[in-house]
Amino acid sequence: MKFRQNSSRDEIPELEITPMLNVMLVVLAFFVAVAANLAEEGQHLRVRLPQEAEALDIETPETEPDSPEEREFLQVVLQEGGQLFANDRPIEKAQLLEQVPGYLQRSPHRRVYLRVSGDVAYETVIETLTALKEIGGDRVSLVIGSGESR
Repeated sequence: MKFRQNSSRDEIPELEITPMLNVMLVVLAFFVAVAANLAEEGQHLRVRLPQEAEALDIETPETEPDSPEEREFLQVVLQEGGQLFANDRPIEKAQLLEQVPGYLQRSPHRRVYLRVSGDVAYETVIETLTALKEIGGDRVSLVIGSGESR
């Protein structure tokens, strides 16, 4: 059995990089054009993502709920001194813990958000969050952020 020997061992293979450079220049030109348009003061790129109802072709109700009981989330604010507010209304902790199960049972999409406002002891936050989590499970969340109302 005889193996072929490459007679042109001295030849260096050529690599065509011109097509790759053409593509890279087009991509670079695109990013330069986009950056130049976005760099102008007062210009913002607006992106509208489809809402969940649009993505799933679900009809949404025409009217928005006006009463706090009809909202899809319950915002509980824990302030200094252990004061609690549910949707901007003062409420006692025992009363809140009694009302949360009924609120969550009305719809599977309802959520409870706990937001801490001011200097509240860590222990108080954990106690309140734990009590709410025992009732609502994964439908209860702690809001982390600047603490400002939106």
